Amino acid sequence: MSIRNRIILILAGTLILTTVLAACSGGPTTVEIVSTAKAQNKLDNAQATRQAVIDAGGDPDATVQVQIAEGSAADKANAERAAIATEEAEKGNFTEGVGGTANDELSQGAAFDVVVPDGAAESGVVIVDIQSLGAQGTAFVPEIIKVTVGSTVKWTNARKSAASSTAHQGQDENWDSKALFKGTFDKDPASFEHTFTTLGCFTYSSQFSGDTNTGAVCVVE
Repeated sequence: MSIRNRIILILAGTLILTTVLAACSGGPTTVEIVSTAKAQNKLDNAQATRQAVIDAGGDPDATVQVQIAEGSAADKANAERAAIATEEAEKGNFTEGVGGTANDELSQGAAFDVVVPDGAAESGVVIVDIQSLGAQGTAFVPEIIKVTVGSTVKWTNARKSAASSTAHQGQDENWDSKALFKGTFDKDPASFEHTFTTLGCFTYSSQFSGDTNTGAVCVVE
C-alpha cells in the first residue's frame, strides 16, 4: 500500500472516531447514570417508609412517632390504674358530681373522680378538640362534658402529631379511636365518633407517648 493510501485511511479513521465521540458526548456518562439510579432508589425507599408509617396509623411528618408499648412503664401504670378502679367498682364505690343527681354517678370502672359540669346537658353531636398547649402538652377541650343519653361525642385532631381517645378499662362504655392525626394532604382534621347509650361518667385518655391529657364524658337523662 502506498504512503498516499495509508494517509487517506488514517485521516478517514480519525474522522470516524471524532464523529462517534461527538455523538456520545451529548449523553449521560456512566457516573451520571449510577448517580441518578442511587437518587431514585433513595426516593423510592423514602416513599415506601412514609407509606408504611401511614399504614400503621402513624404520622409520617412527625419528628417522633412513639405509641405506648405493651409492657412499658406507661402501659403498666395504665393497667394498675384500671385495676384499682375496677376493684373499687366491685366494692360498690361510686362518686357523685357536685350538685349532681343519682343519674350523675360515676359508672363502674372510671379511672378518677369526675365533677359533673353545671348547666344543661348537650345533645346531638358534641365536639371535643385535641389541642396543643405548648410546653403544657396537649388537652381535650373541653376536658369534661355533659351530654344526654344517645348523644354522639366527636373527637377531632387538627395536629400532625398522633393522639387518641381511649376509654379506661372496666367501664360500661368502651371505645378506642386508635391514632388520630391530620395527614399532610388532608383538608379536614382527623376525627372519631362514639355514641353514648349508658348513664354515668366515663373517663378516657390519649395512649400516645408524651400525652398526659385525660377527659370525661358524663351521660345524663
